[in-house]
Amino acid sequence: DRYPGTTFVDHIMRYEANPNVKMIVLLGEVGGVEEYVIAERIKSGAISKPLVAWCIGTCAKSFDYSISFGHAGSSANSMLETSEAKNAALRAAGGGGARRLNHP
Repeated sequence: DRYPGTTFVDHIMRYEANPNVKMIVLLGEVGGVEEYVIAERIKSGAISKPLVAWCIGTCAKSFDYSISFGHAGSSANSMLETSEAKNAALRAAGGGGARRLNHP
């Protein structure tokens, strides 16, 4: 979001501090870099609860650039903002996530 009221980190750190929350699920998207902040928090140990993450838009490269994914036409402005790169970074940090999601 261009003008976020809150971020992934705001919410996830609140869930991390809540003893009633046993695991965290994160659904990210194409564009932006917030997921990398989460990956760094996992690496540093600030997020210790099990976290399952997936960034939507892995099929975006299969379509013409005129098609947008996510809300309000989100787009990857660099390779770091692609869902593939974000999913890989989250997995490398220890955030569980599928390598791909298949449709039946």
